[in-house]
Amino acid sequence: MVNNILFCSFYYRSNLKTGANKRFENIIHHLKEHLGDDQKIIVFIKKGNFSDIFIDDKIEVHEIPSFLFLDRLLTFIIYSIKLLSFERMIAISDFMPVPIAALSKHMHFQLIHDLRNFTEFRRVDYLSIGKMIQKMQWRKCQNIITVSTFTKQQLIDKCGIEQDKIFVSPNGIDDEYLAEIPDINKDLDILYVATFEKRKNHKLLIKALGDYNGEDIIRVCLIGKDLGTKKEIISAAGLLKNNIEIDFINHVDSEEQLIDYYNRSTLFVCPSIYEGFGMPVIEALSRGCRVLCSNIEVFREIGGENIEYFSHKDPSHLLNLIENNIIKKSKNKRYLDSHFFEKYRWSKISRDLKYLIDLKVNK
Repeated sequence: MVNNILFCSFYYRSNLKTGANKRFENIIHHLKEHLGDDQKIIVFIKKGNFSDIFIDDKIEVHEIPSFLFLDRLLTFIIYSIKLLSFERMIAISDFMPVPIAALSKHMHFQLIHDLRNFTEFRRVDYLSIGKMIQKMQWRKCQNIITVSTFTKQQLIDKCGIEQDKIFVSPNGIDDEYLAEIPDINKDLDILYVATFEKRKNHKLLIKALGDYNGEDIIRVCLIGKDLGTKKEIISAAGLLKNNIEIDFINHVDSEEQLIDYYNRSTLFVCPSIYEGFGMPVIEALSRGCRVLCSNIEVFREIGGENIEYFSHKDPSHLLNLIENNIIKKSKNKRYLDSHFFEKYRWSKISRDLKYLIDLKVNK
């Protein structure tokens, strides 16, 4: 009988509030409530990333060291050895390369957040065999979990993976995002939460704001870690000669602090060109922000008619939407009822994931 559930992410960093990190923590935290008396959760992470969220009698954490050289290869070897040392369990992992042989002992679900390596925003060089290896390994996986129907269809179209072994488990929000919105002054006109990299398209937002000629000051806050483009964006922002004030925040220390930024913001603007999901969009909607997004398929999927859309190549259209929405007096309330957010609650997502696992185990 399959008892224990392994969650493995050697990319997890306990001090960063990224979408992938939030998913890792919240799924573990909520899924433990649905375990049987004889079940527990096994967690594999890199050393130095232990979080208080893992302190529980039903959670057992294994930390694997980082290496200055050949880190991925050595991690792969240690991970494989550890997998072989455990009794058969359910293994949910996002690590690449996939240790197919070692995982064959277990019921394996490979978690895939997005297919950026198959786009212009790939992390591997065009001439490398990275894409080919990913495609080959994903095809051999027993099961695949991904975060959106959009990404599922990409896996089918770009990788030739059978649709019956791909399961959609969306990203979500915790209940604290659905708490009452305080009656505070909205001192930020625009908020964008995203790492600074090409696909996040900060450049379009700066270009749109550069054409603003109004008398009122527009206050902008950009929160995100630098992954290559922050210096360029800061430089472009420094050249603006109009009533635009931009504050750059590298990171937030807690979820409560991030929620406070949402509470203080009138608009959430997301000009991203490519996403596997787009968790900040749901977070912003839950805190009563008006949301403007680039017109890409995944945003249509998760936000529907509750978002206003613009072309990721059209700064004038974006500026027009910004001006029209800032004029509207934003109230400290949620524009959508709680029914919309039900499918995005981590508690429900975890419960649904456990139900899927049980179906596979008992099949």
